[in-house]
Amino acid sequence: SDRLCSLVEDLLQLAELESPTHALSLENGTLSAVVQTVAERFEDRLDLETQSIRLELAEEEKPVRFDPVKIERVIENLLDNVLRYAGDFSIITIRTIMESKAREIRCEVEDDGCGIPEKDLPHLFERFYRVDKGRSRESGGTGLGLSIVKHVVELHGGSVTARSEMGKGTTFSFILPHRS
Repeated sequence: SDRLCSLVEDLLQLAELESPTHALSLENGTLSAVVQTVAERFEDRLDLETQSIRLELAEEEKPVRFDPVKIERVIENLLDNVLRYAGDFSIITIRTIMESKAREIRCEVEDDGCGIPEKDLPHLFERFYRVDKGRSRESGGTGLGLSIVKHVVELHGGSVTARSEMGKGTTFSFILPHRS
């Protein structure tokens, strides 16, 4: 029943994001503050003897306009992905990088886990796509988290990417443009 409830919630969120009338609740803020808040919440879910979260946060000279609730969900989904699928990771690094010339800010969530096969990378943001189909039930995920990430970031006018190397880890990255 918990799995079904999660699936329904994720499907409703995707439907809302895809609605032509959906609007973001843009506010001035710093991405670093959102990252810190989410990271603190996720520390409870780590095995603190073998796992940690490292923050490498850029100083944001000017606030960025974004929907903090939705961007919080993006970071939560990316961290949740690491916890569910990265295997024996020991460190998650979350970094923000100011791209002044391009007038954007980038956020990366990097792990040192098992990695994702190259053939799966182009499909990661598709609905219900699973890298390891055999373990989908035991992980508890709905297969919609990365699709939600993509939709939220694109609604902000940004983009999302993933790169990975087997046995060395994965990095998910999203870019938010500075908006007036």
